[in-house]
Amino acid sequence: MSKITTSDIRNLILTGHMGAGKTTLADALLFAAGGSSRKGTVQDGTSISDFEKEEREHKHSIYASVLHFDYAGRRVNLIDTPGAADLLGQAIACLPAVETVAVVINATAGVELVTRRMMEAARSANWPRLIIVNKMDAPDVDFNALLKQIQDTFGKECLAINLPTRHGTGVIDCLLNNAGDSDMGPVGNFHAAILDQIVEVDEALMETYLGGEEPNYEALHAPFEKCLDEGHVIPICFTDAKSGAGVAELLDIILRWCPNPLEGNERPFLTGEGADERPFVYHNDVNRPLLAHVFKVTTDPFVGKLAYFRVHEGKALSNAAVFIGASKKPIKLNHVFHLQGKDHPECEELVAGDIGAVAKVEEIQAGDVLHDDHALDFVHLKPLQYPTPMHGLAVAPKTRGDEAKIAGAFHKIVEEDPTFTVSHDSQTHEMVIRGLGELHLRLILEKLKNRGLEVETKQPKIAYRETITTQADGHYRHRRQTGGAGQFGEVMLRVEPLERGQGFEFVDAVVGGAIPGQYLPAVEKGVRELLEEGFVGGYPLQDVRVTITDGKHHPVDSKEVAFKTAGKFAFRDALSKARPVLLEPIVTLEVVVPEDKMGAITGDMSSRRGKVLGTDLGGGEMVTIKAAAPLAEVTQYQSMLKSVTGGLGSFAMEMSHYEPTPTQVQQLVAAAYKPRVEEE
Repeated sequence: MSKITTSDIRNLILTGHMGAGKTTLADALLFAAGGSSRKGTVQDGTSISDFEKEEREHKHSIYASVLHFDYAGRRVNLIDTPGAADLLGQAIACLPAVETVAVVINATAGVELVTRRMMEAARSANWPRLIIVNKMDAPDVDFNALLKQIQDTFGKECLAINLPTRHGTGVIDCLLNNAGDSDMGPVGNFHAAILDQIVEVDEALMETYLGGEEPNYEALHAPFEKCLDEGHVIPICFTDAKSGAGVAELLDIILRWCPNPLEGNERPFLTGEGADERPFVYHNDVNRPLLAHVFKVTTDPFVGKLAYFRVHEGKALSNAAVFIGASKKPIKLNHVFHLQGKDHPECEELVAGDIGAVAKVEEIQAGDVLHDDHALDFVHLKPLQYPTPMHGLAVAPKTRGDEAKIAGAFHKIVEEDPTFTVSHDSQTHEMVIRGLGELHLRLILEKLKNRGLEVETKQPKIAYRETITTQADGHYRHRRQTGGAGQFGEVMLRVEPLERGQGFEFVDAVVGGAIPGQYLPAVEKGVRELLEEGFVGGYPLQDVRVTITDGKHHPVDSKEVAFKTAGKFAFRDALSKARPVLLEPIVTLEVVVPEDKMGAITGDMSSRRGKVLGTDLGGGEMVTIKAAAPLAEVTQYQSMLKSVTGGLGSFAMEMSHYEPTPTQVQQLVAAAYKPRVEEE
């Protein structure tokens, strides 16, 4: 075909809840467009999108994959993402690469947890949205009830542009066509509804429409794109990926109505740092310097580290020298690829708007900006908002000597997954991995096992914190004489609670040189040491102001070590009087369950010291319960939910804030704490 230009490109991401049929739809679109010679399926392991070993074994998507095809003179880049709530980070990371977020809904299940979360993520970031109702030929689907549920949940701007016909075995256009009948009623009714919404953004079009003139494609295209960009219209279309019904029509919708890179909303690039940070204006112009954003990295067994990127300006050329962010050291793009699942066909260039990858550049990280103008100031994308990884496991290698290998493997996974973290708990000496849920961590450990590494796991200690509730004074005199030069330092200080989240403040209020200035850093060091060690249960202290008010020194015996010790023990003295409390992490949960299980779930939440914040019926047979609960009470929530709902329930959990624990909990934690014995 002729050379692809920026206006020829369409970039879409397929998102939605697990079981909606996103991967089957991706394979169907690729096959229908001639991008593959066979129609792959998830069940028999031939899907072009789900190609990793773990995906073929589990028969569902685990990682985001990129496909592309050229059709009718256009190029479509399609990103297929997993639908499990635990794997949400994979989809969010890919959002900056596309113009259109296509949210796939299972016609029989309706609006589900991940459907809501991805629609909200796209709305918050100002991405145009398209709703694709899949599996429309399932028996007994009430399409009008489904449309009402979608509109009740996401707004009246959700309007159909085609409709199911012949009991879900075909579709009929209702945007440019006003005649005929459908499974949802007369086409003319839906035609009028969406046109009424579109003409609101274009006065000239409104005048001609109200005058009785039916607008054609040319008249509707620009105002329709404006409606998409502003969220004034969220189009709904119908397909059945398995049978192929509506797939050709969806291809036509993508090419005709989805925005190209010149029409879509610009991504929020910024330049500068801190107070000097400001928007960076770029242009989808192939003749300008290169500007590309890396949205995903992975490790390919054949080509090594692979960085997926979207070109926003200029061209990415094979063998070109480019810069990463603010670095002044160029790197070479030895080979630039298109992406087709596990295959990486090489290409000479990627123009503005296109998506591709580069291999074997170890310096590139997810989130990096690539450019070929070394004078370019620090340009970066506004950080994405990811769910906080709250589900944790303490891990240790099964085989002695594997520590370094496991640490290296986890480091690579951290690079690939924005919602996976690894940390070393200084209090318990545990390696703790955290993800979005049980499934998330189970899949990561399975991936590790497939690489020949196994670990033993257990529940980690809860990440409690400590603080104080009242002001108090502390004092300590450190004196030691063992022959020769001694040690002397005396510190008086005051502690005060700060607002939650304020951290720690150290204030020097000493007057008259009672403590010489060179010893104050040693006092602070002693205070910070106890700040990390904790007082009640061995957990870090936070939201405390420590003010050094007075002290004494000796011209010969005063030393830094003496004032460090005096500072630490004076702080301990003050803490004992300041009514210290243990703080526990509180998480928010969004639990989606069958409506008849709502009472059981809310009752269980109360038994876990949780609070139900609200419920959303939202239509259909599922209800969403929003709640807050202590993390300590919901570490095993997945197993309970599965048991109560028969596997039909799902939930997502995010860190919210810290709150004081009940007295009995604090007493148990304090009783188990064995502080290190120190010599005074």
